[in-house]
Amino acid sequence: MTNPEQSRRQQEDALERGEEYQDAEGRRTRDPAAGVDNAASEADRNVEHLRRGEVGPGVPEE
Repeated sequence: MTNPEQSRRQQEDALERGEEYQDAEGRRTRDPAAGVDNAASEADRNVEHLRRGEVGPGVPEE
C-alpha cells in the first residue's frame, strides 16, 4: 500500500519523465495527443478572456 506522499511523488516523477502531461487547470493525461488538445483548448480560453479585457489573478488592471 502506498501512502499519499509516495503517490504524489510517483505522479510528479511521471510528469518529470514525460509519461504524463498536465495543463494549468490540473488535467492530467498519459496520451500526448490529449495533452496537446488540452493545451490548445486552454490557449483558446485564454484568448477569449483577453479579448473581453479580463485579467488573471495577480495581474494588475491598468
